[in-house]
Amino acid sequence: MSSADREHPLAQKLARHVAGEVRFDRPSRLIYSTDASNYQMMPLGVVLPKTIDDVIATVALCAEHGVPITPRGGGSSLCGSSIGPGVIVDFTKYMDALLDVDATNRRARVQPGLVLGQLNKRLAQHGLQFGPDPASAERAAIGGVIGANATGAHSIRYGMTADNVDAVKVVLADGSLVEFGPLERDQDEGRVESRATPPLASPSALSNAVAQIAERHAHAIRHHFPKVWRRASGYNLDFIAEMLAYDPADPSACLTEANARRQGSNRERHLQQVSRFNLAPLFAGAEGTLGIVVEAALHLFPRPRQTALVITAFESLVEAMRAVPALLTAQPSAIELIGGMFIRLARDLPECRGRLGWLADQGTPEGLLVVEFDGESGDEVADGVSRLQRLVAAERLPCALNPLFESRAQADVWYVRKMGLNVLTSIRSPAKPISIIEDVAVPVERLAEYVERLNAIFAANGTEGAFYAHASAGVLHVRPLVNLRTAEGVHQMQQIGRQALELCRELGGAMSGEHGDGYERSHQNEALFGGEVYRAFCELKDAFDPRGLLNPGKKVRAQVMDDHLRYGPDYATRPLRTALAFRLDGSFAGMVEQCNGSGVCRKLDGGVMCPSYRATREEMHSTRGRANLLREFLRQPTRIENAEMRVQKTPLSQFSIFNSQFLLDDVKAALDLCLSCKACTTECAAGVDMSKLKSEFLAHFYAARGVPLRAWLLGHIGAFSPLAASFAPLSNWMLGQTWFKRALGLAAERSLPAFAAQTFDRWWHNHRAQGRTSRFQVALFVDTFSRYNHPQVAVAAVHVLEAAGGEVVVPPWKCCGRPLLSQGQPAAAREWARFNLAQLAPLAQRSIPILALEPSCLSMLKDDYRDLLPGEASEAVARVARSVEDFLSEHLPPLADAQAGQKILLHGHCHQKALWGTEGVRALLTSAGYAVTEVDTTCCGMAGAFGYEAEHYALSQRIGELRLLPAVRAADEHTLIVAAGTSCREQIRHFTGRPAWHPVEVVAHRV
Repeated sequence: MSSADREHPLAQKLARHVAGEVRFDRPSRLIYSTDASNYQMMPLGVVLPKTIDDVIATVALCAEHGVPITPRGGGSSLCGSSIGPGVIVDFTKYMDALLDVDATNRRARVQPGLVLGQLNKRLAQHGLQFGPDPASAERAAIGGVIGANATGAHSIRYGMTADNVDAVKVVLADGSLVEFGPLERDQDEGRVESRATPPLASPSALSNAVAQIAERHAHAIRHHFPKVWRRASGYNLDFIAEMLAYDPADPSACLTEANARRQGSNRERHLQQVSRFNLAPLFAGAEGTLGIVVEAALHLFPRPRQTALVITAFESLVEAMRAVPALLTAQPSAIELIGGMFIRLARDLPECRGRLGWLADQGTPEGLLVVEFDGESGDEVADGVSRLQRLVAAERLPCALNPLFESRAQADVWYVRKMGLNVLTSIRSPAKPISIIEDVAVPVERLAEYVERLNAIFAANGTEGAFYAHASAGVLHVRPLVNLRTAEGVHQMQQIGRQALELCRELGGAMSGEHGDGYERSHQNEALFGGEVYRAFCELKDAFDPRGLLNPGKKVRAQVMDDHLRYGPDYATRPLRTALAFRLDGSFAGMVEQCNGSGVCRKLDGGVMCPSYRATREEMHSTRGRANLLREFLRQPTRIENAEMRVQKTPLSQFSIFNSQFLLDDVKAALDLCLSCKACTTECAAGVDMSKLKSEFLAHFYAARGVPLRAWLLGHIGAFSPLAASFAPLSNWMLGQTWFKRALGLAAERSLPAFAAQTFDRWWHNHRAQGRTSRFQVALFVDTFSRYNHPQVAVAAVHVLEAAGGEVVVPPWKCCGRPLLSQGQPAAAREWARFNLAQLAPLAQRSIPILALEPSCLSMLKDDYRDLLPGEASEAVARVARSVEDFLSEHLPPLADAQAGQKILLHGHCHQKALWGTEGVRALLTSAGYAVTEVDTTCCGMAGAFGYEAEHYALSQRIGELRLLPAVRAADEHTLIVAAGTSCREQIRHFTGRPAWHPVEVVAHRV
């Protein structure tokens, strides 16, 4: 901590007693002030504990100072559950262990920071899984999954998290450590360890208090609770009431009306859970308001061996909902709804577009139901599909059926479905899909009525909504389009919330079917459950947390829904003149505000985003963390803040920690580790291109502070390379000198790319194409490194293109400007772009393909030029610009004499994977006779100049070691390593000693 941060007395004590990290600094507080919800709350500080003792000390010290405390996992809460005014405890950096797996008894012990997707990945080797599967599983931590009582698409099979938590270790509000698990009726519960202070209450006393609350309000719990078992609203006192009433002679007699609706394995598991008295399920859905879970024992399920999907397309959303009860009789494992608006949005997103082949012949149905069957064999799932087909025919349901048995097609369906939130929030308009009624649950037989009446509510309030859902359990994810930055929009939100609550109560539903209450819905719980049940909730809260310090304002005693809004009528940003147009969002601020906080950038494997987060596990170095800081850097003070400044006569520059002068260095530090990989443009469907934001911010930073010499030189490398190449022996000697690298702040360990004795320009000047009739003409954009450092790549491309029957044109050239853009000099990059567009646009207007060798150059032509110089010229070039490999995959005839079978390990460049994919290069290499395996990697870690810079060298290696470098070392000596990116090839060579080749080089060997 800085000296200023140490001044807070709580910060001082925490620093002395916590082995983990204690952060009361401005950027950390800002970064943790939001989650995936509409809300923002500035915390006092953040603690990243390493041990349970750290958590105990943190809670005890917060209690001593009267400071609230909020536990946090991945921060993917959609209702504001994981933000608060006191100390945030983030478990995901250190307390993320899988402690034990008992495969025989299907049980796992885990720490709260373990990401659910990582847990299931490790359980797969035992043939097991945790049943609840929220769409956020790749970034949601177990602590948050428990806190929200999360579930997912397969809840009719596995129930909710509360059904699958066998035992928990919990730190209570005074710092006491308590363990709760299943008990016999006369057994004293658990054990307690206290640190420094006596326990709040003994485990047996808490158990007795909870039992008394449940008994005292048993009638209201049974009659006034929502009539749906899929519920994350309120507390799970219905579980406790059922435990107290459980009779082994007649197990089902204890069930409430809602839980009696469960079927199959879901019902069986719930009955097992309530067969013994156990307070553990009470903490599921409690959002950390009763105690902080520091360890959990989870019930596991066998992974199904076989699955099949049936895409069931209805022309009407209401007809689809009306069919759900009948479809459930076919005994599926899941029924998911994908609405028409969702489909239309997904078709426009690069991340989804290539995964919609299963919709090719079905147009855009307004109500598409994905029905899944699982089983131990192919015959078993085929029987399920047959049952559905017979049912549809017998009931004369108005739908088309498309069965999918192939695993890749099924994976595509689930991928698109689980992108639901990101697909909807990709809408680029002032009105955003807000989560006020995100996951209302209603009885399935009333789904159609709910949809009709909810649409009427939207229409009455002048808006519309997007639907997707866990239809099998009666849970609809519905987001109305509302602009919360206007008073009218806030009024719309309030009206829709009130009217939806009335409708929900009338239909016997719950306002939350899986995401919880948080700041968004907690204020509705008294109206939803009725006065007596709400009093029971307050009594429960007071028994565990009498001072109200654990995640206050959630579940009970909440403020109204429009308090703490991230965007409200007072929200405004400072005007900022930019070199980039930010054409998709209208402004720098518009792109920053596209970040919805869902935390997709925090996933730990699969895809590319976000390499620096994966290596550091730091929220500050996620796309979301950077966007949070940028948003506050841009924000103007509110009217209240301005009024306070006038009263206090305080200059703006000294008033608020939100002011840009305070945040300038903080934002610079957060952006410093952004590798500009562009993965966030597509893997985050909100399309927050942090590489553009970084470049623009650095331009303003340098305008205030001056451009560093290294940044200026690296940015202008394209201008210096021709001169350096002409003095190649001398320049190469200088590049190898340690003093030279140190003078520029480059890593002494690195070997800088040498200049070739014969540049591509010299070779091209002497080159004469073979006399043959050309089948096509192409323009080859030869980048700086392919001209002066690695001309063999461009030469190979010319040979292969000519062998394919092409005429190659090499237009006049300047560097594409990527180094300038990466080094925060977009205005200079724009001038180089202007020259290149003048050469390339006439070719593009004649529909001549413009081919690039270097992926980062191609991304300039296809994407960045359109923001540097918007207009017809850049749009025309973007339309025809392609990679050499993609073009050749369509135009190079199969090589009949190729020796099939030589193995290639392929690494895709980040920009390639983000903007146009690796399918073309795989197809080209396969057609040339190679056996291609593509490594599922994030960024290689080099990222242009990033990995050469001395301060980034270690992180560059750590990123490479996440997946790429171990895969290269594991490849046998006969396997060719192939990567289109110059930086990627340099990184591989440097850390493994293995040569790496451009795809056209290995194809040239076969031509």
